Amino acid sequence: MFIIRFIIGVVFIVGGVIAQAAWFGVCFGTVIIGVMLLFFAPGILLFPFMFGLTWGLTIMGVGQRNA
Repeated sequence: MFIIRFIIGVVFIVGGVIAQAAWFGVCFGTVIIGVMLLFFAPGILLFPFMFGLTWGLTIMGVGQRNA
């Protein structure tokens, strides 16, 4: 069971990295929005990666506790 949760956690983390790359492309493709987010709301700029990382590590941690 631990291996399955580990794989799912890694999938969430990798998905977060891919979504972050796409989000950077959208934000900095329109330079004005990217710069505004960088200065006024950096949390929104990093949201996809942090979402994937948080859920991925949580799923991995639950898998370790139940092993």
